Amino acid sequence: MNSKTITRRGAILSGAVGAALAGVLTPVAALAQKKPTAAALSPEALTAAVEKLLGAKAEAFGPAPINGLFEVIVNGNVYYVDATGTHIIDGHIVDIGTRSSLTAKRKLDFERANSPVFDSASLNFDDAIKTVYGKPTPGRVLVTFEDPRCGFCKKLSQDLAGIKDLVVYTFPVSFLGPQSRDLNEAIWCSPDRSAAWKAAMAGQPVAGGTKCADISALDRNMDLARKFRVTGTPTMYSATGQRIVGAVGAAAIEEALRAAS
Repeated sequence: MNSKTITRRGAILSGAVGAALAGVLTPVAALAQKKPTAAALSPEALTAAVEKLLGAKAEAFGPAPINGLFEVIVNGNVYYVDATGTHIIDGHIVDIGTRSSLTAKRKLDFERANSPVFDSASLNFDDAIKTVYGKPTPGRVLVTFEDPRCGFCKKLSQDLAGIKDLVVYTFPVSFLGPQSRDLNEAIWCSPDRSAAWKAAMAGQPVAGGTKCADISALDRNMDLARKFRVTGTPTMYSATGQRIVGAVGAAAIEEALRAAS
């Protein structure tokens, strides 16, 4: 049996594998009959399918950069769905020629177009952690949204320590789950919040991390982040409202500060 070649309606398998599978092979034509091609859905139906899966309302719908796919934006994030609503893709479409993410560019463009104008005068700085590096100087101010467990935020902390004459107002958020919230509460309840934040950024224990009476600022900070469509950390704003996303490095931050000054 092992030496036989078995042919079954166009499928050719050799040896023991062929003998074992000969009784269970299904012709391609039969598969096509069993699984007919699904019909394309309307934009409304596709949007509803994505909303049901993600549990949130879609903010935008339109064609994707690849034929046959559609783009759906939910909570500021870009997803792709096929025309039948059978598959959803959570990932990046990359232009090989430019080696750039079309998804990331679309996400950034959407955020810029739909985010309210950042006005530092409208902020409640009592809800922020104030850290001063050197001498306070007009225009050399950063407002940041950061998660204490965010690796890029820790890199940002290292960069900020090397920038002179800067005031940073950190609005702590808990994007990375309950552990981030617990750490934020410990920092907020510390007698020296700035020192506690620096310790957390350095991976050190937070001093004085006991529960305190009022931690409502942490809830307001999450609402504030949603207002400005902050979906990732760190997200920064200069004094003039320039938005800076990610651990971009000290040089890029300094450039934004000079522009604001």
